[in-house]
Formats: sequence, C-alpha cells, structure tokens
Amino acid sequence: MNSLLTLAKDLEQKSKAQQQSTGEMLKAAFSEHEKSVRAELSESEKRISAAILEHDRKLSSAMSQRTKGMLRMVSQTWLTIVLVSALLIASSAAILWWQSQQILDNYTTIREQKSTQAMLSDRNSGVQLSTCGDQRRRCVRVNPEAGRFGEDSSWMILAGK
Repeated sequence: MNSLLTLAKDLEQKSKAQQQSTGEMLKAAFSEHEKSVRAELSESEKRISAAILEHDRKLSSAMSQRTKGMLRMVSQTWLTIVLVSALLIASSAAILWWQSQQILDNYTTIREQKSTQAMLSDRNSGVQLSTCGDQRRRCVRVNPEAGRFGEDSSWMILAGK
C-alpha cells in the first residue's frame, strides 16, 4: 500500500508538473498569438488609416475642383447677366436718344411748317391749306358766294379774311 501511495503521489506530482508546463506552454503560445494578432491589427490599422487619409485627400480634391467649377460657372453666369444687362441698357439709351432726335427734328419741321403756313396765310388774305379725303390731298376753302369763273366755271375765289 505504501507503493500505491507513493505511486499516487508521483502521479499527482507529474500531473501537477505537466499541468504547470502545459499552462506555461499555453501562456507562451497565447502570448505569441496575442503579439502576432496585435501586430496584424496594428498593420491593419495603418492600412485602413492610410486608405481613409487617401480617400479624404481624393474627396477633398474632388470637392475643391467641384467648388472651383461651380464658382467658375456662377461667375460666368453673372458676367453674362451683367453684359446682357449693360447691352440692353446701352441699346435702350441709344434708341431713346435716336427717338428724341427724331422727335426734335419733327418738332422743328412742324414749327417751321406752322410758321410758313402763318406767313402764307397772312400774305394770302387768310387762305388756309388743309388735307382732304382718304388720300389726304391738299385742299383750300373756297367762297361759293363769290361765284364761279372761267369758260367751264371750274375756277372759284378762295375764302379768306
């Protein structure tokens, strides 16, 4: 029985030693595995960070170019609006100036014609020229009480003062 007890103690000691050695082996293996997982995670973090930074740089560049394009388009649109507005204002001013010159010329002509008409009316004893009919032909007022003259009676005295 003594040998059985010794055998049990030996087995227990071997089992404890094996357990301790297996624990240390597992600890070392897990430690090594943990180091390799940490290294892989660190490398993966670096790659992902680099990819994110590259993506951000590309996105920033694209946004910058898009912003420049939008600014260029808005600037061209406003420049077009300003130029068209200036052209319309200049055209309107030119048309108004031309019309004012035409009105001034017509006013001057009418004033001269009225002056001429008044002068002719005074010289011709108050005879007034006018326009008659749809064709607006020149005509004068006649005095039917003065009678008709000429071989075919086609002449009459003008009405005057």
